[in-house]
Amino acid sequence: MTFGEKLYQLRKAQGLSQEALAEKLNTSRQAVSKWENNNGYPETEKIIMIGRLFQVDLDDLLMEENVIGGAEKERIRQKENGYYVNRETANGFLLYYKRKFFLLAAACGLIVGCNGASFQSIDPGFFELKVEPFLTTVSVIILIAIVIYILLKQNPYRTLRKKEFIFAEEVRNEIAEEFHKMRKILIAGIIICLIVLGASGIDSDFDPEILLQISDADMIRDTVIYMILAGICSFGIVFCTGIYWSYAVLLRRNR
Repeated sequence: MTFGEKLYQLRKAQGLSQEALAEKLNTSRQAVSKWENNNGYPETEKIIMIGRLFQVDLDDLLMEENVIGGAEKERIRQKENGYYVNRETANGFLLYYKRKFFLLAAACGLIVGCNGASFQSIDPGFFELKVEPFLTTVSVIILIAIVIYILLKQNPYRTLRKKEFIFAEEVRNEIAEEFHKMRKILIAGIIICLIVLGASGIDSDFDPEILLQISDADMIRDTVIYMILAGICSFGIVFCTGIYWSYAVLLRRNR
């Protein structure tokens, strides 16, 4: 197999056009076309860049008697159903969904926190009747705005979620190791947030006589504290769940 044939197959396996590959190599589309047609070889610097980009040994890339390594052959065989993922693409995937779930978690934390007073059994007063409805309205508007922003924002990874991700062995191992280290932290964070959220709301059986002895200022203070805790815990639950989901999707068929 010639250098040009190998380059063509590697490019197609990763779903790159000649223009896209040329941009990554800081060259022209005509140069890429010339290489693939075996009308010349790239300079040494470009060959090294190609090897790093496709994670192929230079010997396998340049020696005609050598075939492309096992991982690359598998990538080519599965190109219609799979998508080759290098470390840069994996980092981009994780970063995109971390930002997305951060926004969703912030919106959920805000709306749960602003409605926190509704979860406590206290007599309605100025705070519950006037302030809380205003905060609830604002939080709902912010939630809707964030959801619309996420829906309208172009997601470069939406179609990739339906495909099998094909990794170079070292990239897969690095991501799997990261996920293994983070998984316990994420699960612990979710459990702690659930416990705090549940424990802070266990005050529904107030004695009426005790309730009358609590000043309005103390009642508002306790309500605000609960709202803050509810918002923070809701944020933590949604965000940790989202990060866990992101890694699970990325590695779902490569464990």
